[in-house]
Amino acid sequence: MTGRPVRVLLVEHDPAARLLWENFFAARREFSLCGWARDGWAGLEAAADEDPDAVLMDLVLPGMDGLEFLRTLKRREGRPAVVVASRISGSQVIQRALSLGADYYFVKPVRLQAVAELLQALCGGSVEGYARQILLEMGGRGLGLEAACAAAAELAGDRTMLLKEAYAPFIRRAHTSYGCVEKNIRELTGKLQAGATPAYRLLMGGLPAARPSNGAFLQCLCRAALERQAAGAERPEILRQRYFP
Repeated sequence: MTGRPVRVLLVEHDPAARLLWENFFAARREFSLCGWARDGWAGLEAAADEDPDAVLMDLVLPGMDGLEFLRTLKRREGRPAVVVASRISGSQVIQRALSLGADYYFVKPVRLQAVAELLQALCGGSVEGYARQILLEMGGRGLGLEAACAAAAELAGDRTMLLKEAYAPFIRRAHTSYGCVEKNIRELTGKLQAGATPAYRLLMGGLPAARPSNGAFLQCLCRAALERQAAGAERPEILRQRYFP
């Protein structure tokens, strides 16, 4: 599969918040929660041991607090992206956290999907994850969505791949069959064709006269997911405007 999941280290003292994030990331294949630390000292050890792509952290931590954690992490080579989600809303604290190396700062309560989108943008999320974003925006759901995302990720590695090859990893993963995957993707494209949303029209370069073949649809989805992945390298000020209104 092209593109591995974004590996996230959670540095969070509150067990309820930990459970919330664990459940959120567990339901998304584009992320892997590689560790959890309840204080700054443990967070530094976990960051060294796990080498995460990103750290998602609170500032309120026992022992070494969040600001000291950021100051120490900043001195390390190859540090991960860092996103703060905290109830502390003072502008001076926020600016201090950003100056110490935090890439972005959310004030709790946060919209979990916004954090996920930001992590993908910072870390260059997987093709499968971007394909899922695109299909969800068009109203896609169900097994057809999951199968189409997995197939698009396979096609990203070889655009000339046969469909049976692109389907194979999902068939093994979901313990299903080629016929079932083909049928569910066909039903998905049929519903999207009937809905004819602006997002679907954009994906297909206009509204097709009839439901596209699975192969044609997946090629368009793969191309759009790769474009979105490349756009993950947006300039920081653009992302900052998006997440700090």
